[in-house]
Amino acid sequence: MITNIFKNTIAACSLCCGIAVGLTACSDSYMEGLNEDDTKTLTVDPNAQLTTSLLQTYGDFGLMDTYRSYITGFTQHFAGGWNVSNYGGSVHAFDDQTRLIWDQYYSVAIKNLRDAIAHSEDRPNLNAVLRIHRVYLMSVITDTYGDVPCLSINTSLEEGTPTPKYDKQKDIYDFFFTELKACADQLGTGNDNVTGDVTNYGGDTDKWKKYANSLRLRFAMRISDVEPEKAKAEFEAVAADEANYITSADDDAFIKYTNSPFTLYDGSRDQDYRVNALGEMLYGQDPTSPTFVCSTLFDYMNDNNDPRLYSICRHYNNVKRSEIKPDKEGNVDLTNEVLAYLKKKDMAEAPCKPGAAWWNNWINGPDNLDDIPTLAKLVKMFPEVGYEKNNFPARMMRPALSIDFCQPDRPGILMTSAEVNFLLAEAYTKDWKVNGTAVDHFKTGIKEAMQLLNKHYLTDEAIMQQADIDAYIANIMAGDPLKNADKARESINLQAWILHMMNPAEGWANLRRSDYPVLTDRSKLDKFLSDFTYDDDNLTTPVRLCYPILEKKYNGENYQEALDRMGGKDDWHHRMWWDAFDINVK
Repeated sequence: MITNIFKNTIAACSLCCGIAVGLTACSDSYMEGLNEDDTKTLTVDPNAQLTTSLLQTYGDFGLMDTYRSYITGFTQHFAGGWNVSNYGGSVHAFDDQTRLIWDQYYSVAIKNLRDAIAHSEDRPNLNAVLRIHRVYLMSVITDTYGDVPCLSINTSLEEGTPTPKYDKQKDIYDFFFTELKACADQLGTGNDNVTGDVTNYGGDTDKWKKYANSLRLRFAMRISDVEPEKAKAEFEAVAADEANYITSADDDAFIKYTNSPFTLYDGSRDQDYRVNALGEMLYGQDPTSPTFVCSTLFDYMNDNNDPRLYSICRHYNNVKRSEIKPDKEGNVDLTNEVLAYLKKKDMAEAPCKPGAAWWNNWINGPDNLDDIPTLAKLVKMFPEVGYEKNNFPARMMRPALSIDFCQPDRPGILMTSAEVNFLLAEAYTKDWKVNGTAVDHFKTGIKEAMQLLNKHYLTDEAIMQQADIDAYIANIMAGDPLKNADKARESINLQAWILHMMNPAEGWANLRRSDYPVLTDRSKLDKFLSDFTYDDDNLTTPVRLCYPILEKKYNGENYQEALDRMGGKDDWHHRMWWDAFDINVK
């Protein structure tokens, strides 16, 4: 179903303009007939366009380069790979990497949504769902770049302009609140079915209403440092009734992907978005480029006996891994043996630090392969493979992201009950009116964040036991994490940060809004001049991405107006409108 809808959508969209040109170029009716392709259509079902727009959210491999190269490094979830070290880690702005979210979403998903919204006014349920996803994608775009075209392109494609205005972020957020409320009110007023919905909701308008209202909670918290009264009013309007928003994992919102072979850049070019491209990107394009867990994330989990630690972090020898999809046979998991070796040698694990590749600050693999019995056995059985060659044993010593997170059918997270509980907990500490207590919401948020991993990501022995989850929560609560508003803000958003590991856009946005957790100060870490590009004198972590360079050429007046609001420079150290304070670092 997904595949057929998707292919029909792309075929229809790509041929519409071509057919129009052909018909106007030929005045003779005979020639007009020759120019027509009976297999194509001049109209596109808005449901099919919804499918395309939803799937692209996490399914566009080319777009995911920006997440790998910058955003997951800025959040300090991941480190050690060449891309994240050379771009985000070295604070090196490179247009081919920074512009992808802008280019890809505007040219495909937003374009489809604009057209579908304009042609679905007689289908109120579908129309509302389309508009909700437009808000979601526009929030990703504005939270990445700042002032962007939004209200100025809130029209059909026919009524649009090639040089749209860059709307102020405050105005964009005002639009979000108004639009989401209108969509929630509209859902359920029609009899039309939302057949193009490839989320887990499957067209359920009641669930989409809860999701729309939960986004209002997210955005209200986002603006709470710059417009506290408006934030409070928006939040309380939703929170007054638990029936309004996501309250359990059954209501979580995520996009469903298929267990199909990876498509890499060909898939992006062909607009084939059936697999989760974020996991595909984090898996890497060859055995030498997997994703490693950043020392910041590793240390927070390790220091607090977090049961997620070795569900997320694994030690692999992956010389024979599959490039079609992650496999346990080729990604030989040596975690237990590596940990035993480190304990025997009285050595600590050495996760990659921000800005450092796995080979920087070199650590050796075992001198004696017998210290890693499975590796020694493989070398003996298959000497031609090279398990012990080309630095694979040294790479094995760095904790890497578990391949459980890289499978093609992992969900594309939009919003979860865990996040909602963290938002409610923080709202309570601000003296906003919410049901329940901060303690209850905080504990529930942690539990549901772990259960989310168990349900949708982890396999086999990596699945966490309830007793371990309960013990972790008890240990965290023993430290009185919510004793005052400042401590609560730190504690709640540390947990939200771990939750958002596989939702990079929200992870980065909430980090900048809350300024927690305390990150490693990138400006005080080592440079590796022979390996990476350093062209920014300010090595503090950027707080936005630069606009695409071509905007200066093709939309220069509006582009310059947006720059003028930042002091005349496309400065990626300039905070967003809603970002009131600097991220805490140590």
